[in-house]
Amino acid sequence: MRGIDGWFSEDEGRWYARFARALRAGIFVEVGSWKGRSTSFIGPVCNANGTRLVCVDHWAGSNDILAARYAAALAEEDVEATFRANMASLGIAVEVIAEPSIEAARRFEPRSVDRVFLDASHDGASVAEDLVAWSERLRPDGILAGHDYSARHPALRAAVDAFAEGRGLVVRRGPRDIYWLE
Repeated sequence: MRGIDGWFSEDEGRWYARFARALRAGIFVEVGSWKGRSTSFIGPVCNANGTRLVCVDHWAGSNDILAARYAAALAEEDVEATFRANMASLGIAVEVIAEPSIEAARRFEPRSVDRVFLDASHDGASVAEDLVAWSERLRPDGILAGHDYSARHPALRAAVDAFAEGRGLVVRRGPRDIYWLE
């Protein structure tokens, strides 16, 4: 992860690697990869375990409070190319789906994915849509997790809480801003 811009901390990265390590030969989908900082933690683990790693990002910005920041970065840099170059330099084999999350979810059969990690747009509507779309793709023993469950992103938190409550799930917390649903 050194040298890759992003918002994932090292302790979150270590948790994320353990999250990936528990899966062997399955399908792991990361929604929202940006330049690959978070992916750099799980990529080697997925590759070593024979897990199909799929990264979904449209690299077109977001609908949340970070929209202006993303737009400025995208105006100066081909962020998708940077992501691909970062993965290549780290030797990480990854399947890239460069399209919006909801469209990408349709590429997967219901109950076919083992792990989904959501870190895309942080606005409530987008998060709610992602939670529904990707939960339908999870195997019965699959795990849905994500990033930025914090007071800085109240709409994201509210969407996650509402989704969990509506399905009788519990929101568990990892380090810093990590969450997963049980």
